[in-house]
Amino acid sequence: MKDDLGALSVVLNQDAESPGRLSGATFVVKENIDVAGQVSTNGHPQWAASHPAADNNAPAVDRLLAAGARLVGKTHMDEMAYSLLGANPHYGTPINPAAQDRHPGGSSSGSAVAVAAGLVNFALGTDTAGSCRAPASFCGVYGFRSSHGAIDMTGVIPLAPSFDAIGWFARDLSVMASVGEALLPPDSDGGVEEAVLLTDAFIGVETEFASPAAEAIDALKIFAPWSEATLNEEFFKTALAHFRNLQAHEAWASHGAWIGAEKPTFGKGVEERFAYAAKVTAEQKRAAETFRDEARERIDAILGSRGFIVTPTTPFRAPLLTESEEALDAKRYQMMRLFLIASYFGLPQISLPLPTTEAPVALSFIGRRGSDRALIAFAQRFCAQMKKTL
Repeated sequence: MKDDLGALSVVLNQDAESPGRLSGATFVVKENIDVAGQVSTNGHPQWAASHPAADNNAPAVDRLLAAGARLVGKTHMDEMAYSLLGANPHYGTPINPAAQDRHPGGSSSGSAVAVAAGLVNFALGTDTAGSCRAPASFCGVYGFRSSHGAIDMTGVIPLAPSFDAIGWFARDLSVMASVGEALLPPDSDGGVEEAVLLTDAFIGVETEFASPAAEAIDALKIFAPWSEATLNEEFFKTALAHFRNLQAHEAWASHGAWIGAEKPTFGKGVEERFAYAAKVTAEQKRAAETFRDEARERIDAILGSRGFIVTPTTPFRAPLLTESEEALDAKRYQMMRLFLIASYFGLPQISLPLPTTEAPVALSFIGRRGSDRALIAFAQRFCAQMKKTL
């Protein structure tokens, strides 16, 4: 397999043990997901040097092999999975096939690039605070974040366990659904039928998003029952502050001891985030958990019994590689403002690339926790209808 885009860290050739729904499909996995005999680098050479090779595949990998898929490699990622852009100072930045002058998105950068470039049929990533959704949007592929706790995270290096979830990428929704059939448990929640446009999620989006999004939203208004809701800016501001604290506190709990022992060199951004994480107090953590528990009622009320929230996946196209660190950091927080809805409350989210001649943009559907299969199935039906009408 030829990789000219810097997506792959290791090339493998693990045949499926038996035929199944994914027979003939190839896939790759992110470098924080264990593959037997391989060291999971977690996007950092000092992590790789200080950890042994995995004894076993992560259960998610085994389920895909049992379904007939063939594992052909592992993929580069942002260091420690603690960024959203796809840049890695140690291993390089995978090239975005859809816009080579722009970031690929991360932290599941190599997985999204491998799918977008057609190297594989699908790819596994992880998503804590947008790490599958950002690269799916930026690279113009379908991306999915599963409900928190829906898929066994054994064999996956943690970042913030309250938010960490398995996700995946595909160019075809039928493949995405087949991966879901292999990995997801039966839905524990009701169906997905009623669209709820979150109006304040569309504030400040790039003008290039407006036209393709308008066509999709107009089609959705015809396709499904429709309503609008708002959370208001104060909610987003408060939720983002608490989410950042809880994520950081857990990231330090996951990796603080290793950082203290190994004293690794981090790139700009990740270094600052871990420095911040080291200072988050137990009191701040408890406040963040309390806010989440109280705010969950508000999110549940918006979703209702069969609803899903409609938002931009990201409020802009992939940032240019030439943008300043200050501009990139500001965009990271703009993205997290949207990503926290699914992350903070453990919800599934699917990112749908929109037709455009420019750099990719995407629309997202966020379902109730435990409605993963229904969310993918609804996206399949809607996108099939859109293809008929556009």
